[in-house]
Amino acid sequence: MIIYLDACCYSRPYDNEEHLVQHSVRAEIAAIFAIVELCKKVGYKIAGSFAVTDEIGRTPQAEKLEKVLAYYHKNVNLHIPLSADISNRASGLVAQGVKEYDAYHLAYAEAAGVDFLLTTDKRFLKNCTNNKLSIVNVVNPSTLLPEVIKWVQSLLM
Repeated sequence: MIIYLDACCYSRPYDNEEHLVQHSVRAEIAAIFAIVELCKKVGYKIAGSFAVTDEIGRTPQAEKLEKVLAYYHKNVNLHIPLSADISNRASGLVAQGVKEYDAYHLAYAEAAGVDFLLTTDKRFLKNCTNNKLSIVNVVNPSTLLPEVIKWVQSLLM
């Protein structure tokens, strides 16, 4: 099993106070932390890419940037290298109207055979779902958590 978290997922736990009061945001944070820990516990891969670190690197608040990058580096255990195929696929997705970073996240995930790409970006998720842009399952962490718990329980039994 390979899971890929986009930059939104790595940043979500470090959102500003205004976002943290929302129940849905707190549920996403709990799901992100739980999924990452469960994946590490059973040896599932957590994939990362230059697209994630580059997008995170655009965080304007230095303290948040440091925390988000530290969380990323602590948990990613499969780095997907950039290739011409990834760049070409991302360009094709951008031509279909996908935002550049989202296109790269999809292209990296496809290239690595990722099972699930996690995002908290509602527009990205809706675009993937409505337009069937990728063979990768793009889901919100809150949606995936119950399934991950079932998989881990079956592995531990």
